[in-house]
Formats: sequence, structure tokens, C-alpha cells
Amino acid sequence: MKPSHYLRHFAAVLVLSTTTGCFNYVPTEIGAVPPGESVRLFLTRAGVDAINEAGNEDALNTLFEPVLSGEFVRRTDADFYVRIPTVRRQVGFHSSQLGQDIRVPAGEIVQIERQELSRAKTGLLVGGTAAVITGLIVFILNDARQPDSVVQPVDPVEDRRRPVIILRFGH
Repeated sequence: MKPSHYLRHFAAVLVLSTTTGCFNYVPTEIGAVPPGESVRLFLTRAGVDAINEAGNEDALNTLFEPVLSGEFVRRTDADFYVRIPTVRRQVGFHSSQLGQDIRVPAGEIVQIERQELSRAKTGLLVGGTAAVITGLIVFILNDARQPDSVVQPVDPVEDRRRPVIILRFGH
């Protein structure tokens, strides 16, 4: 197999392994979410308007559906509070995520989903990573065993005699 084929396979495996996440979102009840859990809220139009009126329009992902993703903080009888990440602060090796708590009226939540670990996706990610590493090791070892592909040193005098630009007409 040529090195370009290895490169294509490596690129395909790399793309597939990085696009598969290790988590799924599963629907749940509002009362079943513990504080600190990652959640995704699907909102009604009135819920979107309430968040926009509070000045938090950047918190919503409205590409396909009005969705608010973040960390569940607390719940009152009428409201649901979600912390969305705003800034990552890093000092040396220590980094912390700063967030903003957003109040969502509980009646404006159409569906709530919590994040859960997907064993299948995690297994595929680990298997794909192992395959890529194995492929790279095999590629390196096969390339190291081929002594006929050694590049000969270039004579500077001979190199000056080669044409730099070749123009071909009529092909």
C-alpha cells in the first residue's frame, strides 16, 4: 500500500474518531435531575422570548430548535436555573470555567435531556484511537525497513544545471 493510501485511511479514522462523542442526551423528568448535571432544555417560543428579554440571547442555540445547554443549578416551583459557560479562565496549568446562571420559567420547557455516558461510542473512540496508533507504528516500521528508498545526496554543481522552469506546449 502506498503512503498516500495510509494517509487517507489515517485522515478518515481521525475524522471519525473525533466526531463521535462519548455522550448521549436522554430525555428525563424535570424533578429527576440532580444539581451539577449537564442538561439540554428545549424551550417554547415564549421561553425563548423570556431569555431574550433578560439579555441572554447569546445563551441559546437556535440553529434548528431553541435549545439551552448547560449545567443544572437549582429549581424552584416556577423556575429552573441553568449555568451556561461564558469564559474559561486559565492561570498556569489550572483552568476554571466561569458561567452565568440563567432563569428559565419551568412552564416554558418543552423537553429536558440529561447527558449520559455512551459505552458504545466510547468503545468506538478507544478502538479507533488504538487502530490509528497501530497503523502509524506499522507505517513507520515498514518505511524504516526499506533501504532502497534512501534519498541520494544532491551534488550542488549538478543541481545548478537543472532547469528551474519547464514550459510544455501542445499537450
